[in-house]
Amino acid sequence: MRTVILASLLLAVTSATSFAGTPLINARQNAQQHRIFKGVQDGDLNFNETQKLLKGQARVQNLENQAKANGVVTPLERARIHAAQNIQSARIFLKKHS
Repeated sequence: MRTVILASLLLAVTSATSFAGTPLINARQNAQQHRIFKGVQDGDLNFNETQKLLKGQARVQNLENQAKANGVVTPLERARIHAAQNIQSARIFLKKHS
């Protein structure tokens, strides 16, 4: 009986986090990370620029983590993360092309 209760509790916890799935946000974060590292490889970004861009990526990731904290990412939270990603994308472009 204890095993059944434990299994159902585990299933409830893992299914709650699946509602907060953000595959598109994660894919975009990975793409932007790749753009930063590509800029380093190509010599378009120096150390200081890279550090600033990585801090920006961390801020966007923190927004996502805060949104996922309650198990559900609301449309308003998704829009806020998307706006932060747009800003970060523009910063990456400007740093790489300046």
